[in-house]
Amino acid sequence: MINFRTNSADYPRYRLNSQQRNTEQKTVKSKTGQIGVGKKAVLFDIDGVLLDSFDAGLRLFQDMLASMGYPKPTRREFRKVFHLPLVPVLKHFTKSELTEELERIHELVEKIPYHSELLSEPEHAKETLMTLSKSYKLGIVTSRNKAGLSRRYFPFANTRKFFSAWVTVEDVTHHKPHPEPLLLAAKRLKLKPSECVYIGDSHTDIDAGKAAGMKTILYGGKKHADADAHVRSFEKLPEVVEKLASKK
Repeated sequence: MINFRTNSADYPRYRLNSQQRNTEQKTVKSKTGQIGVGKKAVLFDIDGVLLDSFDAGLRLFQDMLASMGYPKPTRREFRKVFHLPLVPVLKHFTKSELTEELERIHELVEKIPYHSELLSEPEHAKETLMTLSKSYKLGIVTSRNKAGLSRRYFPFANTRKFFSAWVTVEDVTHHKPHPEPLLLAAKRLKLKPSECVYIGDSHTDIDAGKAAGMKTILYGGKKHADADAHVRSFEKLPEVVEKLASKK
């Protein structure tokens, strides 16, 4: 599974204007009726949050580039482009537009072994999901494709039962940091965007969450001025979410 991610440098920082946000909220409200104050859902990114997939992604790109006749990237080189989608990463390392290769890239991906043994979950991830699912609807907003979600993440983590909705790269036209994926997730949960908290690990995630009108939590060691909270441990998430849930 390719880590289909988008780097915030590739897009402007999106913000919904008041008219766009009101239109979105009226659309959701018309389908669900009057909605009370407070947060009712927690949305998660997968790679970097629910799953540490860096080593598996690095190995996949190393094997793929080698099969195409290009040098294998180092960990340091790959870390710089880890959040980019598949094609931009390949273009970066091949220094070409890959015009002819583009048609067979996805076929090539299917042929390259994916080393699931290199995947790992954060400590206390399942316990935290179980705790949160008792009070909130849970959703996934990921830049993975559907196969990467259903055939890679869910079988590995065995967490499908906790989630009520999910949005993949194939479900939207615009990808993070554009708010479309998060707005679609809220719509599928029949909630207002403002009733959701989004947890991501990159500036792209925070930009997307704020543009959608959601509270945001930046997971991991990074900092972002617009994030509503920063968390390093899954064990701390229920407490932080509860605090954000009490705010408008």
